[in-house]
Amino acid sequence: MCVYGWVKWPGSIGLILEYMPGGNLTRFVDDDDCRSSLLLFLRIFYEMASALAFIHNLPGSLPRVHGDLKPENVLLSSDLHCKLSDFGSSQVAAITGCSTSNYPKKPKILDTTVAYAAPETLRSPNIKPKKEQDTYSFGMILYVILSGSRPYRQASLESAFIESIIRGDRPDEEAINELKVTLDETNQRILDVLQSMMRKCWAQDPSHRSNMIQIRDDLQLLLEQQSPENILAEVTQMLRSMSLTTVPRKNEQRYLPLHKFVTKTQSFIQG
Repeated sequence: MCVYGWVKWPGSIGLILEYMPGGNLTRFVDDDDCRSSLLLFLRIFYEMASALAFIHNLPGSLPRVHGDLKPENVLLSSDLHCKLSDFGSSQVAAITGCSTSNYPKKPKILDTTVAYAAPETLRSPNIKPKKEQDTYSFGMILYVILSGSRPYRQASLESAFIESIIRGDRPDEEAINELKVTLDETNQRILDVLQSMMRKCWAQDPSHRSNMIQIRDDLQLLLEQQSPENILAEVTQMLRSMSLTTVPRKNEQRYLPLHKFVTKTQSFIQG
């Protein structure tokens, strides 16, 4: 599934969390050998978008904003499917008909990794949480994986790049453009779509950012156009390079079905 859940066993104290053998997305940063694995990353990005679309559009007064989306919070299973984790900064989304008055306010900048925080969040830390802030962070994660570099890593002072983000500056795309010329035609097309999506996600004006349902649907369409055998081969190759022994199932779907949360049983089911 895509939204990282937890289980509380009867009589236990605290939460029992699922172990994720694949670690998190940070393992792909600063590793140039991974950057051409676009089919794998396309699947991961689709699953991330599915999870965000899910929490952003829960029924009634339940829609949530993750609030601290970054590579460290995207966990990988033994066959490199992903789940979102660390909802400690999650808040009820500020949308029409949904009040946040019952939830404690605290400076959001304290809960957010600055390099992935939207400019409006950096400008006004106590701003009400909105879906567009997660969309911006999603765009920054696309940048990190496609470029193989953390954003603003050359900045000497945090305050300086905060001011730069607020002004509308974004990371240099040179590394992504250099990657493109090394790819075949199919992967170039995938990279073009992802790069364009990245730019829409990190638009300065929140109203100009794509919503996660549209992003999810666009990624799903692109994923469905790819060869399942090629995706499987890329996943298997990556698992071997990571020294993970799991072999993906040959008949597995190219993407995971969304899961529904059942309030009565406090659990997720496939649907």
